[in-house]
Amino acid sequence: MMALFYEKKVGTMGGLKKEVSRLDSDAGIRIVGQYMNRPCFAFVTRFITHFTVMVYARKVQNASVGRIVLAKEFESPEQLEVFLRKIIRGKVEAYVY
Repeated sequence: MMALFYEKKVGTMGGLKKEVSRLDSDAGIRIVGQYMNRPCFAFVTRFITHFTVMVYARKVQNASVGRIVLAKEFESPEQLEVFLRKIIRGKVEAYVY
């Protein structure tokens, strides 16, 4: 997958943690991963101290977003990281927008 001109690619868990810590309310992070052994996109946003993750099925043939699979809130970056480690399998592929 390629970063769009207004996105910043993140390729490590350390880099992802750094971006999560400085995420503001008009930005987000798109993560390529797997949820329940299915390809997915996870979108992370932040509102004050809470993080929201929206997980969508990923259509592999054209890398587009499918139906919503899960929406979940987290109260800390640490809780968010535990969840994201279950979605990210192997190499981190994330984009900050």
